[in-house]
Amino acid sequence: MEAAEGSEPTRRRAWIPLTILIVVIALAVAAAFVLPPLFSGSPAGSPSPSATPTVPPRDIVSPDAPRPAQTPTPAPLESDAPFPELSPVAPDETIVTDDGIEISLSSLQAVQGEATSAGETSGPAIRATVRILNDGTEPVDLEYIVVNAYSGKDRAPAGALTQPGGAPFEGTLAPGDSAEGTYVFSIAESAREDVTLTVDYLFGAKTAVFRGDLR
Repeated sequence: MEAAEGSEPTRRRAWIPLTILIVVIALAVAAAFVLPPLFSGSPAGSPSPSATPTVPPRDIVSPDAPRPAQTPTPAPLESDAPFPELSPVAPDETIVTDDGIEISLSSLQAVQGEATSAGETSGPAIRATVRILNDGTEPVDLEYIVVNAYSGKDRAPAGALTQPGGAPFEGTLAPGDSAEGTYVFSIAESAREDVTLTVDYLFGAKTAVFRGDLR
């Protein structure tokens, strides 16, 4: 009887290490599921971010549409206008200046703007390709051409973007040659009922102006 009574504490002492081992294994398994999501910075089971859908360009003005040409008269100079302008023409028309320069919008598309530089904002945008034909007698320095866009009667400035497809003018345009430059502007779809595009093509010359509904 004494031997039987002495064996009971021995069996209890044998169970103690086994119990500790089971607890340690359970904690290790739990840590394997809990710790990786904490270190990754995202909660467990959260879905991975999806890619931004690509919106295909939509032509606003058909590149193949006939373009009536006109020589606009200088617009009345307003007190807050920094430079004199020619009277606005429709986006599908061609401006012929007194010095023999023809300016038109060869392509006008609605695109999804992509922010790639500081200050840019992704979102609905307008991509305008400006075509210039030098029918004059002097070369035109394309490096100084400035294209801007505005929305509304009060001309709220549109933010400039470089993507998708921005390719500003560069180089020099000899007499008889033509060149194109592409510019992207952030303009919400709800603000396209009245859009103005201006082209400063030559220092001292009146600014060419296109204005119309670009919805």
